[in-house]
Amino acid sequence: MKKNITTRGAGYLFVVYYLVGFVGLSLPGTRDLFTRLMPLSLLLSTAVLLLFHRHWRSTDVVVLIVIAITGYLIEVVGVLTGHVFGTYWYGNALGMQVFGTPLIIGVNWVMLVYCTYAIMESTRLFWPVKAIAAAILMVAYDVVMEPVAMRLDMWNWEIWHWEYVLAPIQNYQAWFIISLVFLTTMHLSRIRTGNRVAPWLFWVQFIFFLALNLTLRIF
Repeated sequence: MKKNITTRGAGYLFVVYYLVGFVGLSLPGTRDLFTRLMPLSLLLSTAVLLLFHRHWRSTDVVVLIVIAITGYLIEVVGVLTGHVFGTYWYGNALGMQVFGTPLIIGVNWVMLVYCTYAIMESTRLFWPVKAIAAAILMVAYDVVMEPVAMRLDMWNWEIWHWEYVLAPIQNYQAWFIISLVFLTTMHLSRIRTGNRVAPWLFWVQFIFFLALNLTLRIF
């Protein structure tokens, strides 16, 4: 019972935390400040998420580190060549960059892969189906995030449509394939998260970006 209360409390914390972020990013007067806080927000969210991982093994640590490093390196290649996701470049919102890529982006890959993996973990589906379903969730998340990312100077695409960016179809294909590889790695490593906070974080962030899509068109 105590564990359930703690989990619920963490979920409510995410709701309040991202509600404050939504308000701060929606208002022109505070948008710059809250945009600069995004790397810290991502770190804190991931730290809270991993605190609720219930079955830590050395394998789990290694796999998550590999995902972080590999995700970052793939982004570096993507930025430098345009051959992975399409032609894009990072803005200043995500903090310190090396080779034109924010270091925090590896943490973002870990957070999203972990959350979608944990969401599907409790289902009774065959693991390849779980991995595919989780990868689809990753792509859906990216779809709602892309317009917000451009407006907040997280990254910029070469292709525009009206005031919103149109990410090339290559981007979503790459997201699906890369996510599927990472998720498959987690399944083959037999990672057990037992993490009930993960769905809270994923869906709160999903709604957060969906709401910002609407709000940033007005303000």
